[in-house]
Amino acid sequence: MNVACLPWPHKLLSPNARCNPILKSRAVKTHRALAMALGSQDRRKRLQIPVCGVLPIVTTRRRRDLDNVLAGLKAAFDGLTDAGWWSDDSDIVSKTIRKPLYIRSGDRDPIVIVADDECNEREMLARLERFRMDAPTDPSAWETLIAHR
Repeated sequence: MNVACLPWPHKLLSPNARCNPILKSRAVKTHRALAMALGSQDRRKRLQIPVCGVLPIVTTRRRRDLDNVLAGLKAAFDGLTDAGWWSDDSDIVSKTIRKPLYIRSGDRDPIVIVADDECNEREMLARLERFRMDAPTDPSAWETLIAHR
């Protein structure tokens, strides 16, 4: 199972953003490069028939539109393609996004993306849900928990 903990996409990457195209292309390029770097930190396996699970982690109770979160992650999925998780992001069979996990303290809002082959989808989503339920409130502790799963 491949796991990456990425920062929240820039507000310019939201489908609702009305901005200068040059600023948006810079944000896309930056987020894609960051996703590639974080996705290729450890030796990851290339998935043949990939499925993905997305868990947003937030530090405020502000309501978020989950379909916009998934749309804002387009550059991140392209970066994970560049990192070698799969041959093309159009090969992803399903993308499941979970309800955001609220953590009281923290200076940033990360997003956890997990991916595995289609035959392991049920186990992958169960692990993601278990992480969601067991995640401690200390941001530095849950980053190490992600690394051990």
